[in-house]
Amino acid sequence: METRGNLHRDGGNARRTESGASLVEFALVVPLLLALVFGIIEASWAFAQQNDVRHGAREGARLAAVDFGTAGAIANEVCDRMDVVNPAEGITVTLSGAGTHPGEPGAIATIRVEANLQTLTGFFPGLFGGTVSSEVEFRTEQPASGAPAWWGSSGAVPCSS
Repeated sequence: METRGNLHRDGGNARRTESGASLVEFALVVPLLLALVFGIIEASWAFAQQNDVRHGAREGARLAAVDFGTAGAIANEVCDRMDVVNPAEGITVTLSGAGTHPGEPGAIATIRVEANLQTLTGFFPGLFGGTVSSEVEFRTEQPASGAPAWWGSSGAVPCSS
């Protein structure tokens, strides 16, 4: 029987010693690997939500520019056009106009869409922050009879479920 360190080369002992070391290495590496995989999943989900909020803000700016309706109607339409973020999770749309001639083409306004960040796996709930938001500045394009219906509204309008 040949002996080298703790390994015995007589058949079965070498295999049993190595399997224990493999199990310990596996136990040390798996949590790191799972944290990496779930971190990538959560980061991708947060990025998708941010893109969806940006899309909603752009859509809302387009609707408000052509005087789609009241702030509530624009907010509901923005929420309907967003695919990833769940409206029940707290999407708010804030429209604000600037200037003294809101009914004329070229009046400047802004829209801000904000949503609560949702986690997909639940492993890193506070890592990416609590909310995602996007703000778009736009010009009114279509002359309206008087001010656009949403022009005088102030405050955030939540999506209605």
